[in-house]
Amino acid sequence: MMKSKIILTSLALAASATAEQALWGQCGGVSVPGPTTTPAGTTPGGSVCTTTATTWVTSTTTITVTTNPGVSSTTTTSASHTTTSSSKTTTSSTKTTTSISGSCPSSFVSTSGKEFRLNGNKFYFAGSNAYFIPMYGPNDFLDIDTALDAFAASGLKVLRTWGFADFSGQQADYVTVFQDWTSVPPKILETEERGLPRLDHVISGAEQRGIKIILPFINNWPEYGGIDLYVEKVLGGSGNHGDFYTNSAIKNIYKNYVKTIVNRYKNSPAIMAWELTNEMRCAGNRLGAGSCTAATTTAWAKEMSEYIKSLDSCHLVAVGDEGFMNVPGNGDYVYSGSPGVDNEALTALSSIDFGTFHMYPLSWGKTWDWGTQWIKDHAAIADRLNKPMLFEEYGVTRDSGVRDTYIQQYHDAVFANNIAGDIFWQFGTTVPNWGKSYDDGYSIYPSDTTQWQKFVVDWSAKMATKNN
Repeated sequence: MMKSKIILTSLALAASATAEQALWGQCGGVSVPGPTTTPAGTTPGGSVCTTTATTWVTSTTTITVTTNPGVSSTTTTSASHTTTSSSKTTTSSTKTTTSISGSCPSSFVSTSGKEFRLNGNKFYFAGSNAYFIPMYGPNDFLDIDTALDAFAASGLKVLRTWGFADFSGQQADYVTVFQDWTSVPPKILETEERGLPRLDHVISGAEQRGIKIILPFINNWPEYGGIDLYVEKVLGGSGNHGDFYTNSAIKNIYKNYVKTIVNRYKNSPAIMAWELTNEMRCAGNRLGAGSCTAATTTAWAKEMSEYIKSLDSCHLVAVGDEGFMNVPGNGDYVYSGSPGVDNEALTALSSIDFGTFHMYPLSWGKTWDWGTQWIKDHAAIADRLNKPMLFEEYGVTRDSGVRDTYIQQYHDAVFANNIAGDIFWQFGTTVPNWGKSYDDGYSIYPSDTTQWQKFVVDWSAKMATKNN
């Protein structure tokens, strides 16, 4: 989805709030929908492993990148983690699409046809996006713990949150930074408090609470860095958004970051899936597509998903795309391939375990009613490919006056069709230091009493009935 919002740090000790970073990060689907006609060259239910101790240890790799001006520099990065567990590890008798060799723990989510599996059982679920949880800080994990407690108590099973935070230039100490782009290649902040230790706390906290995590590696949009930042830093003013998918130096930087994150958490049962991107497209907010097409992004997704599988054969991999289709002769923007995305071709890749789709009808020039057919269209792709399809982002704004009508309509369509999971945008909560999470209009909070009960608590319970 879209956004470029500001959250104010409402620290209890401060009388006046200070502007935080743009704690939004889903930008794209809203306010940057692209034209509605074809543009030319535009822009867990069940138990999980019980972890008694998690230790994060660093290792080193070196990447050399030659930037556009012809200057070469190096940086040492990468990390891995080991997890000790009091639980006996068992292997799954269910066939999965994730293991290249050997068996994977049954506490890791797997797939069987159009369904997810967990501990050998069906795993239909409701979940939510809460991109902001790893961004809480500094030096205080109480807000992360409070948010995770609220998430677990709601009955939601899967949390999708950002696995990226790319920044360049001077940052305030409280800004979360996973990659610091003041130099090229960027420095991965593996031990600094405002770096990956914040994400460590999210992952270990999810392990303790039985929450599964979906973690994208990069944003298509400017919030928390994004693809344009990679291109601009490596290629300067000569690059376009599409170069991200083809330039070898850029791909090596992306792979190095992916390697660091995957190796750090690949033993964690909290990870449900790695996602290549959040809302991959050929164009971004600042840079155009260049020669990028749906074939370009599909080839990139194949390369990167195979790379992830070489690092971690047991966790699922998805693209994190919005579900745009590439139907020959169809002039509708979302079906024409114009954004440079072919959902069916991406989902069909052998190294991609399940499909994803997002939905923001009004931002795409559609009606609320149109959304039901969008859900059915993606269920049909799941049927054709015999793979799970995840409804990964959607929402109806509170002030629209039709939230009750259309969320219910979408839930009915999900329940009646082959949609394996449902993750709404987005989970709303209140934490001790930061206060209320940003209200983008789509958020559902416990204070939205009837809607919270119906579309969060009751919906989670209803999706779980499909596991019986």
